[in-house]
Amino acid sequence: MGILECVVYVFLPTLLGWLFNLCAMYGGAAFGLVYYLMPAVALLGWFWVGKRFARRIKNPVLAILAGNSIGILSLAVYLWQEYLAAEKINWLQQLSQYFSSSLMLLNTRILMPFSAQVDGVAQISNTAIQVVGLILMLLPFIGGFFMEKQKRKLEK
Repeated sequence: MGILECVVYVFLPTLLGWLFNLCAMYGGAAFGLVYYLMPAVALLGWFWVGKRFARRIKNPVLAILAGNSIGILSLAVYLWQEYLAAEKINWLQQLSQYFSSSLMLLNTRILMPFSAQVDGVAQISNTAIQVVGLILMLLPFIGGFFMEKQKRKLEK
């Protein structure tokens, strides 16, 4: 069950991002609650997943790359669609943004001071949002992974 469990966990941020976008489209007033709670759910959940990966995969580099493979792939697909593709595939570009979309509240707050203002409205780059989102997802995963490794080391 070990590796299969990890494979299932890899899709958790994308699922949360899809639910976040679904709530944004159809949630109405309830979306306000989801908007503020989803970053905490995503980051705490990803911290927990990092701990689970520490139990299954011994090599830290392999675990971090495997655990965040969907996020890395999503960023690569987004960059390809945004800057290299002759014709954009809308559903693919949208799918590539799900990995970090549940962190929109944090991404925008981090990027706001560095963004240009046009008529009093901040113009935040979507590419920057995707990059910061991946970094924000990497941090709790790495923290959970090494915390669990340290805990297991102390238990021995």
